[in-house]
Amino acid sequence: MAPHEQIALNASNQQLDLFNVTSPDPGLVLKMSGPSELLKLQLDEKVEEDVWSDIRKSFAIPDLESRHVRVREQALLKNTRMVNALLERSEPYIYFIAQECAKRGMPAELALLPFVESEFNPHARSSAAAVGLWQFVPSTGRQYSLRQNKWVDERRDLVASTRAALDYLGYLYNMHGDWHLALISYNWGEGSVLKAMKKAQNAGLAPTWANLDLPQETRQYIPKLQALKNLIKDPQRFGMTLPEFPNKPYFEEIKRNADVDLREVARLAGVELGVIRELNPGLNQPVLYAAYSNSLLVPIKYSAKIQEGLAHYKASKPLRQYTVRKGDTLGEIAEQFDVSSKDLASINGLGEKKIIKPGMKLTIPNTLQAEKNWNS
Repeated sequence: MAPHEQIALNASNQQLDLFNVTSPDPGLVLKMSGPSELLKLQLDEKVEEDVWSDIRKSFAIPDLESRHVRVREQALLKNTRMVNALLERSEPYIYFIAQECAKRGMPAELALLPFVESEFNPHARSSAAAVGLWQFVPSTGRQYSLRQNKWVDERRDLVASTRAALDYLGYLYNMHGDWHLALISYNWGEGSVLKAMKKAQNAGLAPTWANLDLPQETRQYIPKLQALKNLIKDPQRFGMTLPEFPNKPYFEEIKRNADVDLREVARLAGVELGVIRELNPGLNQPVLYAAYSNSLLVPIKYSAKIQEGLAHYKASKPLRQYTVRKGDTLGEIAEQFDVSSKDLASINGLGEKKIIKPGMKLTIPNTLQAEKNWNS
């Protein structure tokens, strides 16, 4: 970026994180980088050397040039260490999401959206109870068939939430015929955007997103995405080198029709439990309950070990229930069955106060000690 294009951050903005820098509302100029209509992309037979190259060639949303974008770029330039950490964090997920966009003929920019939504943290949770990479609130999650119960929360599930997010974004694009309007609808809500468009029309303005009266967070939404897009397009301009992620799958899916305790599988496979849990954040417990989820994602480099562990795995008995007795405490029950109080509270939906009462039925996660106690 040339010196005269540098924009100093206001003193009040110095401590703000990457995705919450504010700036005045300037005029906006759009520069087309590709057709704005939904594209049916033709994948080249040649395999690109890394995932970023593949993403770059499929950018299709009109570019935005504005002061907002320059401020967002400055935030990236001032926080290169954090940016690198975020890019590295995306490794298990980015190839899959980019391929899903390509299969649907959707712009590759959408694969970058989890950077803005959740900083590619599948466990991210907002103050509005939005959860996961794509930040689904409970109601929208249910609308797009994402199961949410004691055992699973598919808003955190990579495959299910990506499917739902792209379904939703496709619906919003079909509604507006414009990716900018679709994106701010994803952030602010389609009803709010439609009302803002009507207000602009009543004021004699074209109902484009630049003319809408938007909350500050939504006003910043597309500039955040544009700055990231600019970084991916030309990392040298930011003085950065993108991490080298091969343009091939990071994980594979294993189907299971019986409950699986991931802790036992990790032990049998000789891998860290975190290796398995990283790709299965939709499981509320370190257990795959076949009644609620029948697939396990595992890193390809550990797949053989994990498959071998599963081959030697002996399925535990179905979940049991314990009736709370007078004088019981959650900690004592957890210790009796060799589970953590946190896991026991979570699987039973007890909330932060973790209150139990005599006569209450508690579901006990499967562990080796629990099996011994049931049988004793």
